[in-house]
Amino acid sequence: MAIPVQQFIDKLTAGHRVVLLGGVAIIAHGRERHTYDADIWLDPMDSADEWARVVLAVCNEVPGTTIHRLPGWVEVSGGDVARAVEEIGMIRVLGLGEPLDIFRRPNEFDESAFGEVAGRAHQNKDGTLLPDPLDLLQSKLETNRDKDRDDILHLENLTRASYCKRLPAATPAEASAMLARYSEWQVLQAALENPSPEVRELAMSHLREFAAAGDPFSLAILEGREIP
Repeated sequence: MAIPVQQFIDKLTAGHRVVLLGGVAIIAHGRERHTYDADIWLDPMDSADEWARVVLAVCNEVPGTTIHRLPGWVEVSGGDVARAVEEIGMIRVLGLGEPLDIFRRPNEFDESAFGEVAGRAHQNKDGTLLPDPLDLLQSKLETNRDKDRDDILHLENLTRASYCKRLPAATPAEASAMLARYSEWQVLQAALENPSPEVRELAMSHLREFAAAGDPFSLAILEGREIP
């Protein structure tokens, strides 16, 4: 019987930070859907060689596992693992209960972004890190898959609900940091409820930009506030 993928992840998490990605992370964020594999972002460490040695060491502890690379999911071992992850950004481990894709450089991220993403993440009971919705959303951009488009809508809804709840009471620094990451007319409307003139003016500046670009919702919010 194949060893559950969670046992492999537990071995990685015992000594290194591991961020959940893909369907597993989406499901943890409340969306009901199926996934046939698991995706994780293992701390990139200082080099591809060091990263590969960690993965190889865990594979050596788990009988029956093999490492594969794109294109074609060709099996690799030894120094070829580091070369593969340097070129492609990830490898796949087979021989577990389900395929496990381990990233050193996920879609739309550079290795250097790992610390920021991990810092914004929520730690699960098993020690893995669940990225915040916006970071998970970024990893799904440019994939052009139907399931990813649906995932992005789910993550946008989570972000919008969170922002609309937090912005009316956010400090100017908090609001500036939030809107630098995600800004659209509904969350800006919520920011206009903030008692701070600085936060309200920040929201207005975003609305003016969107209105100038032709967004009808931003134009409607601005009517009566500054348009005669």
